[in-house]
Amino acid sequence: MHVVGDLVGKEVVDSSGDRVGEVKDVEIVRGKQQVKSLVIKEGGAATKIGLGEKKVIPCNQVDNIGEKVMLKSKMR
Repeated sequence: MHVVGDLVGKEVVDSSGDRVGEVKDVEIVRGKQQVKSLVIKEGGAATKIGLGEKKVIPCNQVDNIGEKVMLKSKMR
């Protein structure tokens, strides 16, 4: 499995099922084949005009990865 290629582009939702954004990049622990965090480009109307904010989500905040990335808590 190629972790970065499999994760980039996946939709990210919080524990309430609300769309948070999309995975834009993956931070890897240097020297290890271990994911440190996900870089998320926020969704919503601002994204459509290029104003979406980037957030870094530590891996311990990820609940499940399937068709979408599910976070453990609601994002604010």
